[in-house]
Amino acid sequence: MVTPTAKPSSALVRYGGYFVSVGTARVLGLLITSVTFPILVRRLGVETYGLWSYVVALCTFLDVVANPGLSTHITQQAAALRHAAAELVPDFLALRGLSSLVAIVILLAIAGFEVRPDVRSLLRWYGVGALCVGLTGTDFLLTSLELFHVRSLLALIQQALYAVGVLTLVRTPKDIVWLPASILGSALVTNLAGWLVLWRNGFRPPLVINPSRWWGILVPSLHYAATTMMATVYHRTGHIVVRWFLGDYALGLYAAAVRFVDLLRNFVSIALSVLMPRMALAARSSAGLRRLVQAAVSALAVTSIPLMLGTLSTAHLVVPWVLGASYAGAVVPVRWMSAFLLAAPIASLLSGTVLYALGRHRAYLASATVGAVVAVLSCLILVHVFGLTGACVSFVLGELGVGVTAYLLIPRDLRDLWKNPMIAVAGFSAVLMVGAVRLANSYTARPLLVVAVGAAVYLIAAAVLGRKLLLQQFGDAS
Repeated sequence: MVTPTAKPSSALVRYGGYFVSVGTARVLGLLITSVTFPILVRRLGVETYGLWSYVVALCTFLDVVANPGLSTHITQQAAALRHAAAELVPDFLALRGLSSLVAIVILLAIAGFEVRPDVRSLLRWYGVGALCVGLTGTDFLLTSLELFHVRSLLALIQQALYAVGVLTLVRTPKDIVWLPASILGSALVTNLAGWLVLWRNGFRPPLVINPSRWWGILVPSLHYAATTMMATVYHRTGHIVVRWFLGDYALGLYAAAVRFVDLLRNFVSIALSVLMPRMALAARSSAGLRRLVQAAVSALAVTSIPLMLGTLSTAHLVVPWVLGASYAGAVVPVRWMSAFLLAAPIASLLSGTVLYALGRHRAYLASATVGAVVAVLSCLILVHVFGLTGACVSFVLGELGVGVTAYLLIPRDLRDLWKNPMIAVAGFSAVLMVGAVRLANSYTARPLLVVAVGAAVYLIAAAVLGRKLLLQQFGDAS
């Protein structure tokens, strides 16, 4: 029996619903995180938050060992084979289990060299727990089987459970043990719920392991693992180097600044994550891909440029207000990292969106590798010479290295993407915004009022100067 092909209009409605579901979940998740983060850093204090960030950074490296691209590969296979891919799940879990054992051994060895008992305890308790809970994850299957609504709902539930745990259990730095408990507990609950949903939808992995298939799974997986490791290096190296050279207090300021700008950057990445599937679909058409890339550049410009300049001009007001007076020392690091709000979306667009959508995995890996090399070398040199400022600059340089390399590797007919009039519109409107912020700040020091004035001026200027152009570009790309 032949299944009738879905009408284009119904498919558009269905996938439009997926985009709305995923986008809404990400926005709400960011809002929950935006509320939880300031409370968490205040209650933990500068030094304890820095140590926690150091533990997370180390565990992120080890997570690549525990999951060397296996989830990425199985996601592709499950998307292509759907329920027939259930036969691969036992082999995937077996490989994940073996690689997780290797990661646990490395983790325990690192913890054995840790001089601080509290950090050693966190590495053992949170690190081992995270590696074990990771084995129960279902995101890759929910995505492959297009259960986006379920995945979005479970993501929101996990964020909410985590927030409740932090807000009710973490009161002082001594309560740090409840932070990993909140993370791991919420993840385990939602992961098990994901398996229940899969079971109810008829997904039945057989309890059969076939080692002869392992090499075929590992070869493509290790490629993705290398790319993930490079991305982890240029994102997390600073945490380790800052602690080594500058100590726990400086690490707390650095980690808070990184998290602060990363939260802002996540609002830009939502648009890119929605555009990536359409770019992959348009990859066969040079003209269609070009229109989509130009639309993405416009979306990036109208959000990233004002975020960068706004952070630079309001950090002295917003950072102490969000993080607390004890983090006043993070104002300067946040200002040095404000360029990250432009460099990171550029890198994400050119490497993680364009190159990935075109299927140029080697170029994708090359750009991530350059970013990792630049981040490590610049961090080791600049931290030694300039201290915390050097760490902040190297954090931005890593993203810049990814973006420049990806720009040189994208198709030649896309390299004039910087010739987009919306960049000038966004830049001019953002300059007016900075002027309005300075003027408002001369009359009041209330962060919300100053930010509101700047945002209003920017939105009005951008709407007057670029509304028609923006509508035209997105109309052509649709």
